[in-house]
Amino acid sequence: MADGAMHPYLPRVNPQVQGRRALAIGHHSRLLLDSGRVFMLLGALILACQLTTTAATPIHVAPYPYVFVAFLLWLLGAMFAMLSLIAGQFPILAAAAAAVATKLRSYLLGGL
Repeated sequence: MADGAMHPYLPRVNPQVQGRRALAIGHHSRLLLDSGRVFMLLGALILACQLTTTAATPIHVAPYPYVFVAFLLWLLGAMFAMLSLIAGQFPILAAAAAAVATKLRSYLLGGL
């Protein structure tokens, strides 16, 4: 009953435009998910590398800046992965986050 009452208020969208919009949202979602995976893996690798080299170094050398950077990269990756799940509900946010993810990947990893 609610669908019938809301039908006149729903925007009329051309099916071709709706299909292109769905493709764009799918592309942004995939890009965010891949970027999230890359940044989470990069953060975990930095942390693992720092932890293995810390055991061989003297105690007075503080590994804290690298651990903090690794944690921030992992959080950024988790944020991108979570945004990929809601890309269909917030397409403008997904497009902006995909642009940020693309720029960060090209800056940090050379376009990987």
